Amino acid sequence: MNQVNQVNSPKLSYRAEIDGLRAIAVVSVILYHAQMVLFGRDWFEGGFIGVDIFFVISGYLITRIILSELESKGSFNFLNFYERRARRILPMLFVVIFVSIPYAWQKLGPKEFIEYAESIFSSLYFGSNFFFYSSASDYGAQNTLTMPFLHTWSLAVEEQFYLFFPFLAILLWKVLKKYFLAVIGASILLSLQFADVMESRNAMFNFYLPYGRFWELACGSLLAAFELKYGSIRKGWAIDLLPIFGLYLIFYSVLFFDGDTQHPSFYTLIPIVGVSLIILFASKDELVGKILSSKPFVGIGLISYSAYMWHYPIFAFSRIGKEPSTYDKLEWVALTLILSIASYYLIERPFRSREIVKTKTLLIILFSSVALVLAFYLYSINSNGAKYYQVPSTLPNQPSTNVDARIAIVGDSHAGHLGYGMLVKTNGGIKMYESAGCIPLRDVDRYDYRFTVGGCAAHTNASLDDIINNKTIDTVILSTMGPVYLDNTAFQQQDLARVTKQNVVDMRQPNNADRYSVFKNGFKRTVNELIGSGKKVIFVIDVPELGKQSHTCVVKNTTTRWRPYGPLVKGNIVDEPNCRYARELYDERANKYRSMLLEMEREFPSVIFIDLPKYFCDSNFCYGYKDNVPLYRDVDHLNKYGSLYAAELILRELVQRKH
Repeated sequence: MNQVNQVNSPKLSYRAEIDGLRAIAVVSVILYHAQMVLFGRDWFEGGFIGVDIFFVISGYLITRIILSELESKGSFNFLNFYERRARRILPMLFVVIFVSIPYAWQKLGPKEFIEYAESIFSSLYFGSNFFFYSSASDYGAQNTLTMPFLHTWSLAVEEQFYLFFPFLAILLWKVLKKYFLAVIGASILLSLQFADVMESRNAMFNFYLPYGRFWELACGSLLAAFELKYGSIRKGWAIDLLPIFGLYLIFYSVLFFDGDTQHPSFYTLIPIVGVSLIILFASKDELVGKILSSKPFVGIGLISYSAYMWHYPIFAFSRIGKEPSTYDKLEWVALTLILSIASYYLIERPFRSREIVKTKTLLIILFSSVALVLAFYLYSINSNGAKYYQVPSTLPNQPSTNVDARIAIVGDSHAGHLGYGMLVKTNGGIKMYESAGCIPLRDVDRYDYRFTVGGCAAHTNASLDDIINNKTIDTVILSTMGPVYLDNTAFQQQDLARVTKQNVVDMRQPNNADRYSVFKNGFKRTVNELIGSGKKVIFVIDVPELGKQSHTCVVKNTTTRWRPYGPLVKGNIVDEPNCRYARELYDERANKYRSMLLEMEREFPSVIFIDLPKYFCDSNFCYGYKDNVPLYRDVDHLNKYGSLYAAELILRELVQRKH
């Protein structure tokens, strides 16, 4: 074995292999978001780890800069540091924002337009991760694949690290320099342990917020501090094998991680160890270093920030209103590449140079851009999402629930979307027991990566207990989504958040993996309890999922966008071909669920089953509109017009069944 050679502490020399790592990271992320299926499989389901690679690289580089400056000068220039950060990050961010606004204007409906405006506003103060955490925690939120600025969450995590870590690093260096590595190492262990615990308790919190991500950036910091203290270790045949193993760990993660992989968690150590081995041991003299330092890898690495910024808005806007083909996705990737190259030479490089863009000029441009984005944000909120169409009637106000309300509605958000219409039609005679994402059956729990285990069961059981003990309530309406819970599939690939790490559990038989059996057992328990307490039970079969964003139903007329409070658009409001789908798609989606409900109907003849889909579908199509008015507010929830229509149908059937 060759003896390991140590060299002097590193200077801030350019390391081409770092750009090569950036290339792997950005390509992994882009192909992951493209969801490119080849030979029946998406080969890049684990491509999300590209973001984690970026985190380690960022932690390494920032710490390298800070500690090297402290070593050479004994001090650190904060203004210079943050100016360099601003020059690198902000110009491209603003360019992508301003280019995307016309597309958002044209393609997004009022609700989505407001979410878009809020997302770009949050990116200005690097709070995107907190914004998207709060938005995604809102059940039924817009499909993440069509949120144009979702990718800025990772930018926010990095910038939050940049804001506080220099102060922490300098404090440690001056006060506990001898223990710098130990303190950083301990913080890595604490943050990693936190991430692993939180992954099973609140995966959304864990994914977006910095607390479970700090350890990844700190790993990069540890590498930089280790190099500074002990020098680089990049020679010897045994050492040369470590970058190869590191590259293997990265590619293993990209190819074999998927949406069910707990992340970030201990599993995330696999790619993090991989990138750490490359940073620590790769050089231009060994195989991996030579590959990563080659022109193709370095070239892609240099444009990686531009590519990251461009790709998600391109993909998101292109997905709206259509199911993309593989050819479409290849076009998206090609467009991303072209724009990235242009941006690198026209935006990134000029703004990084103080000779080309003076500091005063930079400040004027940045403050002007902030003012424009702020004005756009305020306009979007005040104009109700720049609403470009109006529906032809005035909606009544929702009455409050009467103290003597005799009807209770129990269920998830799809029971909730009946609430407005039922309250209006009964003049407040409804008491709502809605809990988003929860199946309204005794001792049946449902959770996904946004919900805590046991939360739904606890809420539903408490609701049923309250109803049973309420002598005024004599009628109980149960309603819920069906196939999305029982088949664990998202209709037309919309709102995939619902089926990510989703579980449906019978609390009395926790090992029963048959979701239809879980539903039937819960249904029987619930109905028997309610009937036994003297309640009439009604089960409303939920409306068909629309399977597309509701704004695709609306005729686009760009001239009316500029008159959000103007007169009603003449002609059709509804773009009929884009607001319906073939009936057989619904049948294929719901037949197994409906067959189970038919079985329950035979077993419980006293329970009234109301079939809303028969009113929303005919023999040819299922419709998202009625009398030229859209009925849905998103991919599957009714808007207020839809709620009024559904309530009218429910109450009409109840009257008919009395005769």
